[in-house]
Amino acid sequence: MHQGGLQAKNGTFFAPPGRASSEEVTDQAGLCLDDATVHAVLEAVDSFAVILNEHRQVLAASPVLLEALSQESAAHCHGMRLGEVLDCIHVSEGPGGCGTSRACRRCGAVLATLGTQGTRRATEGECLISYRRDGRWVAGEFAARATPLVVAGHALTLLTLRDVSALKRRETLERIFIHDLMNSLQGLRGWTEILQGAGAEATAVAERILHVAGHLTAEVDSQRRLLQAECGELVPDLRTVTCDLVLNEVEASLGADVAARLLRKPGASGTETVRTDPAILGRILGNMVVNALEAMPPGGLATIWHERRLGRPRFVVENPGYMPPEIADRVFQRSFSTKATQGRGLGTYGMKLLGETVLGGQVGFTTDWKEGTRFFIELPGDV
Repeated sequence: MHQGGLQAKNGTFFAPPGRASSEEVTDQAGLCLDDATVHAVLEAVDSFAVILNEHRQVLAASPVLLEALSQESAAHCHGMRLGEVLDCIHVSEGPGGCGTSRACRRCGAVLATLGTQGTRRATEGECLISYRRDGRWVAGEFAARATPLVVAGHALTLLTLRDVSALKRRETLERIFIHDLMNSLQGLRGWTEILQGAGAEATAVAERILHVAGHLTAEVDSQRRLLQAECGELVPDLRTVTCDLVLNEVEASLGADVAARLLRKPGASGTETVRTDPAILGRILGNMVVNALEAMPPGGLATIWHERRLGRPRFVVENPGYMPPEIADRVFQRSFSTKATQGRGLGTYGMKLLGETVLGGQVGFTTDWKEGTRFFIELPGDV
């Protein structure tokens, strides 16, 4: 209901862009400051919480949120919207800031707020938000709840965001990662039993065992790196390597079946170099290739190459498909996956986390009907 009507009425992609004047916000914030109930509520919640006016502007904030923002009072965020306070990556994409971009149509915080403003009843939703904190990209996962509140005759909204990242991570580990581990371990056991009576086939069976063990090791190492990166503990082993060598190792790590569906365009120079952690970069590019192939029908081909863009080395993986907006807007969120229960929801998230917070580069994508979808990682400048 909100999406169609509001888009036609005010030209935004979703929520109304209008805001109260600075004088009105100051008056409303003062009423909240003088209200004992507001103080009690904000002090009681152990999560991010804000009091919003009818235009979704912040009038007061919880101590937990202020501490996360390294602020002593909420004065600096009066008149802002929650996405602007958190530095959501989509705030500049809409004509009216937070709530007015295309991506906002799927934001649980915006949906809950609008729902409560329209019904004056508590509304809940899931908020997967990508934002910047101290210059670092963060994929936040929150349970959003909006509750109507009346202060001095003004109809306001209490919006809380409860961090559920740990719960989501555990669900993913239990549903997907542990399932993969069990499959790999069962495979190892089965091949080992075959090896006991293999005779002349012992060498071939041993190769299969090594293959399964290698897959198992890679899965465990992938999870370890992600956990270390999230904690800021993953230190890259920086070395100067040729871009061609990086791509050679990516192809080798993918296996013959996957590599057969990968076309490689020659780079501008066979001696082009990059200073990076080749193991981490290889993992990112491998994920890009696998994701590209999974997005295509059987037999489809992906393309990989390296180039320089404004003096910075860049690696690109392309597939001919088009990514619709409802997927493109959420592609780097940790728990989002296009493969429903079959997907880990960690592939593209891992690319972004490792590529930006660990390697110091930029990970992104472009997608259109003509050129298809291109994921890229652009690394720091000249070596």
